Formats: sequence, structure tokens, C-alpha cells
Amino acid sequence: MTTVTQARALAGIRVLDCSEPQGHFTGKLLAGLGADVIQIEPPGGSAGRSIGPFLDDQPGLERSLYWWHYAGGKRSVVLDLFSDDGLDVFLQMAESADVVLETWQPGRDRPFDPLALAEHVPELVVLSLTPFGQTGPWRDFAWSDAVGLALGGPMGSCGYDNIPGTPPIRPTEHHASHIAGYYAATGVCAALYERQSSGLGQHLDVSMHECMGFTIESSAPWALYEQHPLIRQAGRHAGPQPTEPWQYPTADGRLINIFGMPRSEASWLSLVGFIQSKGMGEHLSDVELLDGRKRQLGLQQPSVAMMLADIAEFIAANEAEEIYAGAQAAGAAWSIIRTPDECLSDEHWHARGFFVDVEHEEHGRTVTFPGAPYVLSETPWQHGRRAPLLGEHTSELLCAELGLSTEELGMLVAAGVAQ
Repeated sequence: MTTVTQARALAGIRVLDCSEPQGHFTGKLLAGLGADVIQIEPPGGSAGRSIGPFLDDQPGLERSLYWWHYAGGKRSVVLDLFSDDGLDVFLQMAESADVVLETWQPGRDRPFDPLALAEHVPELVVLSLTPFGQTGPWRDFAWSDAVGLALGGPMGSCGYDNIPGTPPIRPTEHHASHIAGYYAATGVCAALYERQSSGLGQHLDVSMHECMGFTIESSAPWALYEQHPLIRQAGRHAGPQPTEPWQYPTADGRLINIFGMPRSEASWLSLVGFIQSKGMGEHLSDVELLDGRKRQLGLQQPSVAMMLADIAEFIAANEAEEIYAGAQAAGAAWSIIRTPDECLSDEHWHARGFFVDVEHEEHGRTVTFPGAPYVLSETPWQHGRRAPLLGEHTSELLCAELGLSTEELGMLVAAGVAQ
């Protein structure tokens, strides 16, 4: 079990997390910063508990590896917010909370209005993280992670140019939720910081669609300023003109990504020396290539084509790890294109203590998780406790902390309002 030994950035902050999967990452980030994040689950459990993969490939409410990851560091209370009694208990909890996170779309059935809640508890920060925000013509449209990436622009910039007629592709699953999650957590921290001066909370309306549009890199300037259609290009930035490929196969069946050539003459000569030490790259000594401007990709000139032909031949004749080590030693921003399973043995991550082991005592095993997404020297982000069992903290929070009697809790449980 991860132990907490240092001060935490959000220590003393309580978050009522009513979110469904698109908000789970936001809650995880806040919990990692030290907030007491209470996952409010409906009777039967959060939808996140049904998302695979599952422990030993056996589905179950307490076996979702998705849930273990995204609910790490949180506590669980089961409460039916769509019942009068459940909502009443929630409003009592909100009066002593600092943040409420909700993900219900405004035009659909939801247990409370976030603006009304913010007015009911003026010092509360209420975060509404929804697909298209609280206003606008699309606010009630259906959503999925793929829809977000498609409508927001990232998908349209990703694809292949070496296979004619191929459609755009999407990044990994939950990618849109992760992008929006970082913006949402940042917004919460900013609102809490402002509250220190004013004493007042506020309502944060975070549109996941707008978060996507904020992350499409150079695609936005090209579209806004040049009004030029972009070309999707495999493994490199979409652009108005085709550029040379960056990905080349190695002798051991892997791929090296070359992100340009060294700009300094010293690094370029070091890279050339590395390649020529293998008896290859005879054309790389061309005097014209000593000019850093003449060896930049995208220039569509004979010297660049000759340079890339030599480099492709060199990469094809050698193994990925040796190429990566030699190129990096020369100062070239080249990398191996790894598969996710290869990342588990990343020596750099292990050296920095990125992976953390968390004990799941009910299963009699310790599980390895990705650790901090950033390093704070004085108030470190931590994974914290393992993901909560369904309703594991209902009694603790409603009786010991909120002040309900055991009889009152029993009545809620008997009515199916709590669990």
C-alpha cells in the first residue's frame, strides 16, 4: 500500500465526485494531489466498474482493471441521487465539501442543477464536465470518446499518407477524457486558489469538445490564418504540403522515428560519425549538408532526399536499441516506436520511480500502476489507496462524518437509496 509521508497540495480539500467515466480521470488527478475524493456511486455501482479488462479475464464489480486505475485514491459511497432521500443526504454532504464534480448533460435527466447547487453553497466549486458544455446548439448531443476526437479535430489530423485512400484514425481509448481531465483539474485548482481571496466558489463549465479544439497544434493556425487544407501524414504533423517520412524499419523488425536532423554542426558531425563507423552513410559527408538549413526535413531538395536514403539504409541494417543509443549520444532526437507492453520495462521510468505498487488485500496480490503524471518536490502527487470496493465507505462517511444514526442509514439501505 502506498503511504503518505509528505504534505499534499490539496490536503484538506473534499471532492464529491458524481461523475461517470468521462470524469473519472479528473477525480483521479485531484485525489493524487491529496484531495479527499468521494466517488458517489449509484446503487449497483459506477459504470466504470463494468469497463474491462478484468482481473484474470473474469468480469465483476470488484475486478475491473479500468476501475482500479481510475478510482485509485478515492473513497466510495453508494447513494441514489435520483431519490428525494438520497439527494437530501448529498446536499448535506455538499455543505461541508469544497468541490462537486458532475458529468450529466444539461438537457437530460439529472438529479440537481449545478448552477443552483453553486448558489445553494456559495463557497462550493461546482465542476460540470460535459461533452459540449452547458449551452450551445449541441449541448444535448450524444457523445463517445471517438466522437470527441472526431468533432474536435485531433482525429482529422491523424492518419496515413503512405496508403492511398485510408481514412483518419483515432488515438488510444479514453484519450478525449484524459485531455479534458487535465483541463478540468487545472480549472478546479484555479478556482480553489481564487477562493482563498474571495471566499466564494464558482461554477466551472468545461466543454470536452472545446478541450479537443484547444489541442490540435499547428492544424488550427493553418486553418484559421491560411485556410489551407491539411494532409494527414503517418507519424508526423499534418501539414499543407507532403513531407518526407519519419519512420523507418530496423534490422530487428522495429521502427525508428527520426524527428528531424540535429541543427548544430557538432551534433550533425557526431551523428554522421556514428553512422559512418558502421561503414555506411557515404553521402552524409556532402559539404552542402553542413548547412543546418539544408538538412531540415520538408525542404524537398536533392540533398535531403540523398541524406534520407542513406539514413534509411543505415537504420534497416542495424538494430533499434543500438540506433537509439548512438543517435541520442550524438544529440539527434530519434526514438524507438514502442508498443505499450514494451513501456513496462522502461529503465528511465523505473529509475525515476514512476511505477508504484499498490496492495489489493482482498485479492491477496500487489498490483503495479502508473504513478505521478508530474513531480512536485514538496507536495507530491501520489496514487494513494487502492480503488474502493462498492460502498466501502458509505457507513464511515454518512454515520461517522455526516452524523446519520445507524438506524437512519439502515432505513436508507432498506429503501435502496444507499448501500
